[in-house]
Amino acid sequence: MNNIFSFRFNAFVTLNIVSLLLISSWSYGATREYWDLLDQWVFDATNPLLNELRGAWSWFWAVLSIRIADLIPFFFILWFFYAKGVIFESKDRFSGFIGFALLGVVTLFVRELLDFYVECNNLNRASPTVLIGDAVRLSLMYPDFGLKDFSGDSFPGDHAAVLFTWLGYCLFFARNKWTPWILFVVILFIMPRLMAGAHWMSDIMVGGLGTALTTLAFGLYTPLLNTPQKILNKIINRILRK
Repeated sequence: MNNIFSFRFNAFVTLNIVSLLLISSWSYGATREYWDLLDQWVFDATNPLLNELRGAWSWFWAVLSIRIADLIPFFFILWFFYAKGVIFESKDRFSGFIGFALLGVVTLFVRELLDFYVECNNLNRASPTVLIGDAVRLSLMYPDFGLKDFSGDSFPGDHAAVLFTWLGYCLFFARNKWTPWILFVVILFIMPRLMAGAHWMSDIMVGGLGTALTTLAFGLYTPLLNTPQKILNKIINRILRK
């Protein structure tokens, strides 16, 4: 997997343009009101169900909103990397995981830039459970769980950014019978923060997806990661041999 990433102009430009369009439409003018309407509609459609379907439904989303539950998608990601022929063949699995780890660093950098942009333009906002007084709160229904269902600054959706980035990384290398299962895992573990009211829909579809698209553009469609991936591969393989 040496020098797998190269500059591909069309893909690089397309991903960045889509990301910029998403963020611009959320940031400015009349288009923002449509995102606000979507946010309110999704919240009104999902939040009352936590009370109306109190029991297995609310308990399920409460469990997935516990902080330690964030490790569950990580284990899924590890398994998809490790399983032979799902994304990589045996000889490429380790190098493939290193590439994704480096992509995570790019994600963090892009996320910080987006956060700086939001701060400079005073676009910060809290979770719906903070701003809407009669919101159903899972943390009040299950006080012993120690779950997180609110944030003073909910944009962008960090979990969504990582999961969308992972989805794009998998699709870059393999599109096979496992792709629907990867998509299912992404959707499943994006949903808890939305269902719990910790995020608005636009935090996920603008912040999370926008961050992922820019990350994928620079990480997969430029040679940015080739050298660090090669160096890390050599270092870690040398350690493992010893």
